[in-house]
Amino acid sequence: MFLNVYTRKLYEYLLEKNPSKIMKAVFKGLCPNCGGDIDDERASMGLPCRMCLPDAYLKHSNPLAYIHNPSQAYLRLVYESKQLEEFISFFEKATGSKPWAAQRVWARRIIAGRSFALIAPTGMGKTVFGSVFALFLAYKRGWRSYIVVPTALLAKQVSERLLSYAERLGLDIKISYYHSLLTKKEAKSRLEEIKNRDFQILVTTLSFLNMKFEFIEGEKFDFIFVDDVDSLLRSSKSVDKVLMLLGFKQEDLEKAFNLMDLRTQLGRLLRSRRYPESSKLYDKMVKLMEELEENRKNVGVLVVSGASIRARRTKRVRLFRELLGFEVASRIDIGRNVVDLYIESENLEEEAYRLIQKLGPGGLVYIPMDLGAEYAERIKRYLVERGINAEAYTRPRKRILEKFSQGVYDVLIGMASYRSPLVRGIDLPYTVRYALFIGVPKMLIDLDIRQRFRISKAIILLANIRELLPERDQLEALRLINELRIANRIIPRELREEIAKSIAEGRPLPSIPERAKIAVEEALEFLSDILSRPSVLKALEESPYIGLEKRGEVFYLIIPDPVAYIQASGRVSRMYAGGVSKGISIVLVDNDRAFNGLMRETRWFMEDIVWRRLSEVDLDKVIEEVDRDRRAIKDLLEGRVKAEFKDLIKFALFVVESPNKARTIARLFGRPSRRQVGDLTVFEVNTGEYILNITATGGHIMDLITGNVGLHGVLEVDGEYVPVYSTIKRCLKCGYTFTEDFGSKCPVCGSEKILDKKVLIDSLREAAKEVDLVILGTDADAEGEKISWDLYMAMKPFTQEVKRAEFHEVTRRALREALKNLRDINLNLVEAQITRRVEDRWIGFELSHKLWKVFGSKRLSAGRVQTPVLGWIINRMYESKKSLRDFFELRLENGLRVVISEPRMGRRELKEYLEKLKEAKVEIANLVREEVEVKPPPPFTTDSMLKDASTFLGMGAAETMALAQDLFELGLITYHRTDSHRVSQVGIEIAKDYIISRFGPAFSAPRVWPAEGAHECIRPTRSMDSAKLRELMTLGLLRFAKRVTGRHLALYELIFRRFIASQMKPVKAEKISFEVRVLDKIVKVEGYSRILENGFNLVRPMRTLPPVEEGVTKVVEVRRWRAPSVPLYTQGDIIALMKERGIGRPSTYAKIVETLFERGYVLSSKRRKALIPTRIGIKVYEYLSTRFEKFISEETTRRLEEAMRLIEAGKLDYQAVIKELRKDIEVIKSIY
Repeated sequence: MFLNVYTRKLYEYLLEKNPSKIMKAVFKGLCPNCGGDIDDERASMGLPCRMCLPDAYLKHSNPLAYIHNPSQAYLRLVYESKQLEEFISFFEKATGSKPWAAQRVWARRIIAGRSFALIAPTGMGKTVFGSVFALFLAYKRGWRSYIVVPTALLAKQVSERLLSYAERLGLDIKISYYHSLLTKKEAKSRLEEIKNRDFQILVTTLSFLNMKFEFIEGEKFDFIFVDDVDSLLRSSKSVDKVLMLLGFKQEDLEKAFNLMDLRTQLGRLLRSRRYPESSKLYDKMVKLMEELEENRKNVGVLVVSGASIRARRTKRVRLFRELLGFEVASRIDIGRNVVDLYIESENLEEEAYRLIQKLGPGGLVYIPMDLGAEYAERIKRYLVERGINAEAYTRPRKRILEKFSQGVYDVLIGMASYRSPLVRGIDLPYTVRYALFIGVPKMLIDLDIRQRFRISKAIILLANIRELLPERDQLEALRLINELRIANRIIPRELREEIAKSIAEGRPLPSIPERAKIAVEEALEFLSDILSRPSVLKALEESPYIGLEKRGEVFYLIIPDPVAYIQASGRVSRMYAGGVSKGISIVLVDNDRAFNGLMRETRWFMEDIVWRRLSEVDLDKVIEEVDRDRRAIKDLLEGRVKAEFKDLIKFALFVVESPNKARTIARLFGRPSRRQVGDLTVFEVNTGEYILNITATGGHIMDLITGNVGLHGVLEVDGEYVPVYSTIKRCLKCGYTFTEDFGSKCPVCGSEKILDKKVLIDSLREAAKEVDLVILGTDADAEGEKISWDLYMAMKPFTQEVKRAEFHEVTRRALREALKNLRDINLNLVEAQITRRVEDRWIGFELSHKLWKVFGSKRLSAGRVQTPVLGWIINRMYESKKSLRDFFELRLENGLRVVISEPRMGRRELKEYLEKLKEAKVEIANLVREEVEVKPPPPFTTDSMLKDASTFLGMGAAETMALAQDLFELGLITYHRTDSHRVSQVGIEIAKDYIISRFGPAFSAPRVWPAEGAHECIRPTRSMDSAKLRELMTLGLLRFAKRVTGRHLALYELIFRRFIASQMKPVKAEKISFEVRVLDKIVKVEGYSRILENGFNLVRPMRTLPPVEEGVTKVVEVRRWRAPSVPLYTQGDIIALMKERGIGRPSTYAKIVETLFERGYVLSSKRRKALIPTRIGIKVYEYLSTRFEKFISEETTRRLEEAMRLIEAGKLDYQAVIKELRKDIEVIKSIY
């Protein structure tokens, strides 16, 4: 009753205020104050419901001060907001500038009592933030803080800065410090202060924590800030000490270790499907987690900070996750802003000297691995003789790096290898400006496999020659790569040299694990075989991507090293507070094939890399842009930049539906740090322009209620319709999903193990409170827009701004573009989805209730789309039964196969007819030949993908869509719910890259395939077929958020080939038509006799007929079977019909078919996967079609689909459509 009164009052208010504004929905339980019901207008304004804050108070300057009965949760929100405002003012007075976006986020976390890892690039003000916040906590809360820094100099600087800030703020706060730069007298005095606990803020080095822990042992700190967490993590004892100082006891640490072990055990039990045991173990884990959660309430806040973290993920490191809810994960930043250039030169050394003169200091010079350290020394001497201050850096030497950063050296010279210290050990964002490669980064692998055997060498060889082998050998090479990688892990390191000697001398292998022994022996045999084949050597010689060179009596394979190039060139572009600094990378090409391979393979790992000739760019302009970033970095480090500049990097919460999608997006920008916010797992990454906290909802969070409110959860107020939404609940025991509150019990099985999305919403709100901006990255369709709208309503009261990001592929390129073009929620799409859901609910519930009453089963359902589709299947079955005939396939002397059919025959008649056919003369007449151009098919839309997956892979619609969803979320294909054939320029470039590399430029024929709308076709996101994808996964070079199975790869290959074919030139073929005359039958045959000029058939083969000439021929074989001439529909056929007849949408095709199976209306035949209606399916359809034909007809459904499209386009009022639906419901109710 309350809802109706509440909604009526609200509606009257809106009409008075703005007659054109109509309320769209009511959300149960989402009021940020009372936890009651709230309408969409109030939620979108970030205000409590009208019961908590009456409309009369909205005109006041501070309406939130007039909230009735403010709840503890709301008071906490207000308190935290006020604390933040006070900190911002405090920070500005202390430092002279306002805190920037990330510092405000960090402040919110500490105010909320959350510990976290503060991993941010150089110049972000991490130490300043920690110092000021320690002062703020001492002043406002009386908290005791401990700041731990890595060096004595930093301890001195931090303590001096704290004293200066305190003086500037006029605060009498006791600050104590200890470091090795103190005099003996000062040190003794400070130790006495520390021993007597005469301080509010303590600053020491990590060395003090380890060597003089007894002075602070037993003390509990409210806030601990660790600068340079890498130093802390090198000692497990240091980690334990910090946790104890926070307030944890030794038994808490033991419980956390126990919990880690239990997680490992649970994983093993689940993998072996021992579910009863895993359930008991999980209950034990829950008890431990609850105990730790209770103890966590009494501990302080820990913030560990660093520019990057390289510590190993030891058990001690994982304590942070178990005890404090965050992970200290290592970070590999792949944010990259590099201009990738190349130039061919006959004299590499002279060209290198000329470029270094042009580019100036701050250069890293890389030489190929095969030339060795001696060549690095030679280049050094060459440059020094010509006035360049150069130094070779082929092994780690700290002093050289210091001199380089001080400008003593202009350039450093090292090896182009991922193991090189010049690749892995350089992080000087203010010094390094460019990378120069004197020769393509490459490896030389000798083909004398037995004389110099190494498992790693065998793997590289197999990976690089695999695509040159026949298909069967390619599969064997892939299997051996996998086996050798396993062997490499299980063979002891000390035995690897002994294995090489044994193979070279022809002796038996030493004692190693049997699987490893078999793998090595099989790889030796396989490689020896294929490398002895002239065809393989010829293919290697002709390959445009691999060089083959003979030195003495040994052949060497010259292989590009893309990993070395990406890592080495990445040194010139680093994260800093202003974004990602620009850098230059220039490759001096010394081997065309290796460079072609390098360009191709770098695109596999970085889809947005663009290679350009040096002559194509304005180098002076690029140098100026590079130097501008270096000046900005220097200003940041020296404190000359205001917070406004630093706010170029924004902090945002990025919300998607799927956890796999969240993990994939997080990995696009490096290896993310991870933490828990309530029940949410949040990944944190830096994109260069944003620091994103990425999390997932796990699908829809709200749905229409099913209780006795309005008409099936939709209220009517003065002729307008308002849906009422509640959070989705799911029983963890039986899987039942519902929206009503049944007292925390499942209405089906009575279990109390209920997963309520309200808990997730509470966690999302906590995460939203930390940031100024929430970005909603749900799927780019009406359903995804509705999920974003629900999230907007749930989160807006807890953050300043909520925006929508739309992207059609999960790639770094697409995400960056979406972040540049944030938009508001598209209310037209939301209204269309509301209308669709109301229609589904009303029609579905009313018709389903009729079915339940007539047939006595609540399993049955009806719908405006599913019912006509069921009718197609039933009618097709009747047609099929009537069309039963005898079929005969004749195989002729010329290889041609011809099928003829006759009405069903009796046994004797059939025998006689077969004899006649076997003896018959067959005449081929009226043969016509013509040359034709066959155009490729367009790329996939949802319906054509589902049809081909059914036809060629035997996949059902539900399986296909589930696999496609995975492929999309893993960043391998574009969005898979689309009715558009359109290809973007990015897609065209992907296809062109693959086609040119495999077949040459003559076969590329770029096509846009024009279509309306922003959606694109279904296509791959990389120029990589499934074989290459499988190879890179096997090598461990590509890793995904979810396991990619053979079924995933099969569907990916289908999508890939169809797309590549759509971008290739047409095929020229000879087309023939003729008549086959046998007995009294004339069969007309048409087809292609031969390919005259190849095109898209190279990836999508065309079937050809055997050679045919006019004349008489004989029958060689007759095969007979009985079948209907009208076959039953398959799932693919049904989906094609839905598209053709205009009912259903890309997002609903598979669901409609799946529902028919779930309700028991249809079955699938084993062989053809044909759809067969069941007895109950036929009865249900007959009942519905005789009584409710008007409401479930194709024409009615088609009109409604068109209405939805008009609502989406903003051309039709959604309320008008719902009103018409309401009239239909009254008619349906009246029919018995």
